[in-house]
Amino acid sequence: MSDPAPTPMPPEHAVIFIGAASVTLVIGRQDADGKFTRVESLDRPLPVARDIFRGRTITRGTVDQAAAILRDYLQSMREYGIPTSQLRLFTSNILAEASNHEIFLNRLQVNSGVVPSLIDDGNMTRLVYQIAHRLLQRNPTLAQGNTFVTHIGPGNTRAIYFQQGRLAAYSNYRLGIFRAREAVALHDEETPHQLLHLEEQIRGVVDHLAQDYADVKVDNHVAIGAEIQSVAPLLGKARHGAHRVQEAVLASLTDKLARLNPDDLVRELHVHYTGGEGIIPALQTNLALARRFGDDSLWVPEGDFQLELMLDLMTTGSRTAVFQEEVMQAVNEIGARYKTDRRHADHVAAFARQLFRELQHLHGLDPKYELVLRVAATLHEVGMFISPREHHKHSLYILLHTEIFGLSTQDREMVALLARYHRRYNPEPGHPHFADLSREERMTVLKLAALLRVADALDRSHSQRIRSIQLRPEGSRLSILTQGVDDTTVEQIAINSKCDLFREIYGYDITLVTT
Repeated sequence: MSDPAPTPMPPEHAVIFIGAASVTLVIGRQDADGKFTRVESLDRPLPVARDIFRGRTITRGTVDQAAAILRDYLQSMREYGIPTSQLRLFTSNILAEASNHEIFLNRLQVNSGVVPSLIDDGNMTRLVYQIAHRLLQRNPTLAQGNTFVTHIGPGNTRAIYFQQGRLAAYSNYRLGIFRAREAVALHDEETPHQLLHLEEQIRGVVDHLAQDYADVKVDNHVAIGAEIQSVAPLLGKARHGAHRVQEAVLASLTDKLARLNPDDLVRELHVHYTGGEGIIPALQTNLALARRFGDDSLWVPEGDFQLELMLDLMTTGSRTAVFQEEVMQAVNEIGARYKTDRRHADHVAAFARQLFRELQHLHGLDPKYELVLRVAATLHEVGMFISPREHHKHSLYILLHTEIFGLSTQDREMVALLARYHRRYNPEPGHPHFADLSREERMTVLKLAALLRVADALDRSHSQRIRSIQLRPEGSRLSILTQGVDDTTVEQIAINSKCDLFREIYGYDITLVTT
C-alpha cells in the first residue's frame, strides 16, 4: 500500500501597504481558520507623510521611488511563486489629503496591476479596535477594568474606551504625529520656537481629549501605535501581551531621544530616517496624555503594530460578530441622539437582517453588506429629528455628516443612501451621491434598498404587531407568513406602495399571509 499523498501547503498571499513613512510587503500563509501568519516581510522608507503635510502633494521623486519599490516587491513575489491575483495593495488614510492622490493611485495600479484600496478613517478605527480587542482578550487586568485606549497615528489621534471588555465610547481627532510635526515646519533644523509650537499642537489635542473623557473612570491606559510599540521593549518586559511602562521611565527615554540628532537617533533605534521623524512627536504626545490623565504607567502592546495591521488586512471578512455588535451599539447611540423610535428601528433592523440572510441566493451580495443594511435600518428615520416632511432627505444629510464607528466612508455613504431611498422614491441617475457610484455600487444600493423597504413596511404602524415572519417563494410570488395578527391590511398596503423596487430587482410580488 502506497503512502498517502502529503497535504499540500496552503498558497502564500501578499499584501503591500503604502504607509506614512514606508512601503511594507508582507507574505503570509492562511490557515484553515482564515488567520494569516507571516512568511516574509520587507520594509522600505518612503516620505509620504512628509510630502503631504508639507506641501499637500506627493512629489515626483516620491512617486518614482514608490514605483521602484513596487517593482522590487513584485520581483520578490515572483520568487515565491505568488501571482498578482493573490496580492492586495493598500494605502494609508492620509493619502486622501494629497491633491494628486488619484494620480499617485493610478501610478501604483499601472506598476502593480492591482487596484489599490485606500484605508480611510473608518477602516483604521476598525483595525485599531481589533488590535485593542485582542490585547484585552489576552490580558485579564485590561479586560476586567475601565480601559482607555489611544492611538497616535500619522494624521489622526483615536480614543476607544472599554468597560469590562466592551466598547463604551470612541472619538477621533485631527492631529497626529506627522501632521503636528509638519504643521510647525520642523524640517531639518528645530528651533526653540518650533519646538514650543509643537508642544502647543500636542497640548491642544490632549486638552480636547481630556475634556471629552473627563467624566469616565480610567483604570488602565493603553497606548497603541507603531512608534511607541517600537521602543516599548527598551522600557520593560512584556506580560500577557503588553509592556507596563512607567511614566517616569517613558519621560526619561523621550528626553534622551529628543536630544539626539537624526543620525544618532537612527543608529540608536535601528530605524530609517523617515520612520525616525515621527518617534519623538509620538512619544511626546503619549507622555502628555499620560500626564494629563494622571497615569503613573501605560500599557503598550508587544509586537509590531504595522505587521499586525497588515496581517489583519490580509484577512477577509474580519468583521467579527463581536465587532459588529460594537458597531450596532454605537449606532444605537446615534439613534438616541436624534430621538428615533428605538423599538421600531430594532424591529426593522431584525427583519432586514432576516431578509438579507434568507434571500442571499437572490441578491448574491458579500456578507459584509448585512452590517451596512442593519445600520441603515436602525438609522433610516434620523431625519425626523429635523422634520417629518421629506425626512428621508434629512436622513441622507445627517448620515453623510456623522461618523459611524467602524464603518468606512464608502460604507457610511451607502448607509446614507439607503436611508434616502427607504421610502417609495426610487433612485435616479442624476441624484447627488447616487450618481457618483459605480454601476456595481448603484446595483448594491438598489438591492439593499428593496430589502429595507420590505422590512420597514412590515412595521408600518410602528407598533411591532408583526413579531416574526417566514419567507416562502412560490413561482413569481414571495409569501411572507406571520402568526397572531388578525388583520395585516395596513402592512399589505405599505408593501404594495413601497415594494415596486423589490419586484423590479428580484422579480417577486409580495403577499402577507396570516397563519
